[in-house]
Amino acid sequence: MDMERIYAARKRLQHFIHMTPLIYSALLNRELKKHIWLKLETQLPTGSFKPRPAFNSILTHLDAAREHGVIASSSGNFAQGVAYAARELGVSAMIVMTNNTSPYKIKRTKDYGAEVVLCGDTHQDRVETTKQLQAKTGRVLLHPYDSEETIAGDASIGLELSDQLGEKFNHNVTVLVPVSGGGLIAGIAFALKNLHPNCKIIGIQPENNGSLAKSFAAGQCEFSSIGKTIADGLSSSIPGEIPFSIIKDYVDDVVSVTEDEIRFATQFLVEQHKLVVEPSGAVPVAALFANKISAQNVVCIISGGNVSVKVEYK
Repeated sequence: MDMERIYAARKRLQHFIHMTPLIYSALLNRELKKHIWLKLETQLPTGSFKPRPAFNSILTHLDAAREHGVIASSSGNFAQGVAYAARELGVSAMIVMTNNTSPYKIKRTKDYGAEVVLCGDTHQDRVETTKQLQAKTGRVLLHPYDSEETIAGDASIGLELSDQLGEKFNHNVTVLVPVSGGGLIAGIAFALKNLHPNCKIIGIQPENNGSLAKSFAAGQCEFSSIGKTIADGLSSSIPGEIPFSIIKDYVDDVVSVTEDEIRFATQFLVEQHKLVVEPSGAVPVAALFANKISAQNVVCIISGGNVSVKVEYK
């Protein structure tokens, strides 16, 4: 990975992805006595950051993608990102999802025009089914986190943060990033550490899906069984090799949060902050409320808002 690749990705994306808002949260400042900014990736077309890696991956292989189509494995947000990007670029998309994926995310993926193939209930089922279908169909494989195209697309968030915060990065800013397979934090960390070496990057992961925390502590990729969690978008059983090669050099720490902590943060953001955020996107705020982050100047990457909201009128 290098900065030239990241700047090239941003240039590709500028025709399809707008800069997402970075808001200063006076509410969280009052609650937690910290300076906290929220990077709202929920404001992209599919409700998460995933169109960034999806567009960059397809555009990098556009001729082959148009000829053969693309295939991806996803628990929901990358699925929607790929389906949306493929539709916009005139590419056929096939997405492999587990039977227990959120029905809301399955429907949204189909609504964007992708063919959805359901498999067994585990992450490994998804991986194996995707490999078999890719070999059979010849579609271009798009990886949700373990490819340089994905990481470069994710890194565009880091470039935006540098533009949006500017001189504030001179004041010990810490960026909190939801983590699973590691592509998002690898891209953001690489971009920001090259531009602002003194900033800190911390990954936040559910305790029940702690593969990256385990790997970070061990200094190498480690398998971890996946437990049940409301943060269903953070479901990788082992980090990707490419992102982890960046993470071990550029990320400062990985912190875990409990289900109750995630639930509280998600509810707070919806009810008090009036932000529709899915549990996977709320984990940075969960870590703050749980007093697991000591930094005073904090950016939270709010990575997604794909959750079904039921409104009751009384």
